[in-house]
Amino acid sequence: PTLLSNAETFAQLAIGARIGPERYGNTGLYDEPGTVMLTVSGAVARPMVIEVPTGVPLRYVLQLAGAPPVPQGVLTGGYHGKWIDAATVNEAIVSRNSLDAVGGALGAGAILPISQETCPLGESLRVAQWLAEESAGQCGPCYLGLPAAARGMEDIINGGGPAALEALKQVAKNVKRRGACSHPDGSAMFLESTIKAFTDDLAAHVLGNGCGRPVEGVLPLFEGGMAPAGISAGGAPEDAGDSRQKIFVDWTLCRGHGLCADILPEVFQLGADGFPTVAQAKVPRYAEAKALRAVRRCPALALRIEEDTRAKEPSRNLPVLSQGRGRRALGR
Repeated sequence: PTLLSNAETFAQLAIGARIGPERYGNTGLYDEPGTVMLTVSGAVARPMVIEVPTGVPLRYVLQLAGAPPVPQGVLTGGYHGKWIDAATVNEAIVSRNSLDAVGGALGAGAILPISQETCPLGESLRVAQWLAEESAGQCGPCYLGLPAAARGMEDIINGGGPAALEALKQVAKNVKRRGACSHPDGSAMFLESTIKAFTDDLAAHVLGNGCGRPVEGVLPLFEGGMAPAGISAGGAPEDAGDSRQKIFVDWTLCRGHGLCADILPEVFQLGADGFPTVAQAKVPRYAEAKALRAVRRCPALALRIEEDTRAKEPSRNLPVLSQGRGRRALGR
């Protein structure tokens, strides 16, 4: 008895009923007739909502909004969508089938390019943190998994290395198809697309000292486009990052009980043989207490924590992009 859909669907039904199916079918593509409402934002000179027939080149829409001629990437479908690169933008047209074919998504119709001057992982971290805060808190994959995924992206940016990358992949995999709604699925798809789309930037953070580019906050999250409080020019929260601690596995003692992976999943995952997949790893600052708990609870006494004397104290003088207040900025 109750019909639920979005306003655009009802508007399209009204137009189709008024002008008739034959005339309606003459607009746009043969297999996807009609028009699409697109919200174009991000690194554009003229943010807009625009109605276009299906089949219009995506690059034309970006030109109308004043996007960079060669964007570093374009997020298609909104924050439950997928990234495509500049070369792919030139091939794509506005349609579900076309965007799916090039690795993008029409989704909610949001199109968000970013420029070459911003850190794409830092921009994606802001979105991941916001998605985690938007959880209704009704199921574990969303309430626990999305914050863990955001921390995983944070660890990558802060130099967590291959272990941090593998941890993020595992968390994203674990939350999919397990939630009470599709929020964790869409969020995981966004994170997986980020990893796949920005391989050069990812390598700079995982294997080097980072990309060196600031986070400009071009992906809008709240009123005024403010970033969460504490996001610094390096793309990471000021109170985040690695501590001076490293945790080690003594293979002569380890018996594969697996408690370390249960207590400290940010660092330890179990391989096919049931043993941890890393021998040593940096401990994220937020996980220091959990790391100590893992050491104390290991039945085989196979874990130890040591201070990394070579680690430098993080700078406390990084400029902060803005002082938004997360969900409070939405008036909730």
